[in-house]
Amino acid sequence: MTALGTCRVLRPDPDSLDRREQHHRATFCARHLPDMTVLVAVRGEVDATNSRILAAYVERQIAGATRLVLDLTVIEFFGTAGFAALHNVNVICARYGVSWALYVGPQVRRFLWVCDPDGLLPIRDSAVQHLDTAPRDRKLLVGGNN
Repeated sequence: MTALGTCRVLRPDPDSLDRREQHHRATFCARHLPDMTVLVAVRGEVDATNSRILAAYVERQIAGATRLVLDLTVIEFFGTAGFAALHNVNVICARYGVSWALYVGPQVRRFLWVCDPDGLLPIRDSAVQHLDTAPRDRKLLVGGNN
């Protein structure tokens, strides 16, 4: 006999894709790239007021993607709740079979050096070097022009 069970199927609202959202002192932006990669860029402050929202935003954006790039290079403040959000993103990506990379700036790198000494999160050097987006695209993504 075959075991039966339930499976969560993520079917996002098409209007939520690539939408820029402002939550407390952070801005979340996403761009779906042609190679089934989703680039999510965050600027501002990630803390207890918006960390769960960040994980939910990422989950909405990765539907149908095979790769996620989470760009935290321009974060001004990163609280401990943000660390929990990154682990939540890790679980979400594993659940949906999405490989992901985390690009961080000096603020978050220093934080993760203490909180993630075993290097469990997939931290990379520079998001702009490894993506097919031009620097002007990244400026539009995280800037106020979107």
